[in-house]
Amino acid sequence: TMTSRLVVNSVRHTGASADALTLSSDGKVTFPNNTGNILQVKTVTKTDHFTSTSASWVDITGLSVAMTLSNSSNKILMRYDVTVGGNWWDLGPAFLAFSDGDTLIGRSTNGSSDTNNATSFSNLYSDNQGNSSYNISQQSATFLYTPGDTNSHTYKIKANGQNTSGFSINRVWGTVNYSGQSTLSLMEVAA
Repeated sequence: TMTSRLVVNSVRHTGASADALTLSSDGKVTFPNNTGNILQVKTVTKTDHFTSTSASWVDITGLSVAMTLSNSSNKILMRYDVTVGGNWWDLGPAFLAFSDGDTLIGRSTNGSSDTNNATSFSNLYSDNQGNSSYNISQQSATFLYTPGDTNSHTYKIKANGQNTSGFSINRVWGTVNYSGQSTLSLMEVAA
């Protein structure tokens, strides 16, 4: 395989030193002391639809990934991009959150209730009830998480609505004919 080296010189009061980053042909970057290396990447893309009228946290089917860290000190850089629709006029906000199994992580602690403490949320408005269900949002979030072990964990995206009026994933609420897609990506980062 072909590799390239980028040498970064830093000048210090005691002299100069050189640290080299190595980029291999498969796209892996190696740092001199291995800290910050991306050791594995897992991603899932959801292209089908999901709808719910739940005002409690539910799993979004198809947006879950299992990962086992190679070292308990390592971290997981988590990211999602989720297309969210809703019956906005009646619903109010639609909330999303990262979860480790059924434990919500990477979210606010200041909401008025557990279901309002989210990683991200959308709250769209329109000028009348008839067109509100055709609005759509793209929610994105990134979170650096330390599970602290080398057990297999299933990481998911959970969602809920402010009430039971309904939200949708990968489509507007008002029709199945306007669709999008969503992704969840995990990267193991060396400590």
